[in-house]
Amino acid sequence: TAISPDNKFIYVMDLGTDKIYIYEFNAEEGTLRPATTPEISVAPGAGPRHLTLHPSGNFAYLVEELTSTVGVFSIDKVNGALTVLQDSVKSLPENFTEKNTSADIHTDVSGKFLYMSNRGANVLSIYSIGEDGKITLIGHQDTGGKVPRNFLVDPRGQYLFAANQDSDTINIFKINPKTGKLT
Repeated sequence: TAISPDNKFIYVMDLGTDKIYIYEFNAEEGTLRPATTPEISVAPGAGPRHLTLHPSGNFAYLVEELTSTVGVFSIDKVNGALTVLQDSVKSLPENFTEKNTSADIHTDVSGKFLYMSNRGANVLSIYSIGEDGKITLIGHQDTGGKVPRNFLVDPRGQYLFAANQDSDTINIFKINPKTGKLT
């Protein structure tokens, strides 16, 4: 699940139905109810897995696990509804042809860059984020391990920590704040 920055909406990804369900969240009562627009469908067979929200709260980025793509949405801050801005943006290197599933996704703290982990290619895909919320693939970073699942960007935005499941490693990368590239 992902919670909107204003704590009003919760987004639930369902790989089996290829939908994102949207709930209004009442923090005082601890209750949920379907939002005015209670769901949005993604491409059939895409397999929505994780969602991250842009620091501005205006955009959402969805890992489409089974197609190794990213869905990009604008967010209506009044009713929580999602509207597709970009559908199924590719994440894999051009020459990669083996099996892959995508896993985790996060922006940097400035909201200028987006990262997504790919299990199989064993890379983090790196995207630039435009002012309109749309993304452009700008590169890949090998995670230095096998089957990168989750990762995180530290709260100050200087480092990215990538956890590799099958190699039992966590590798640390420095984030270049101007280019989004990792070293």
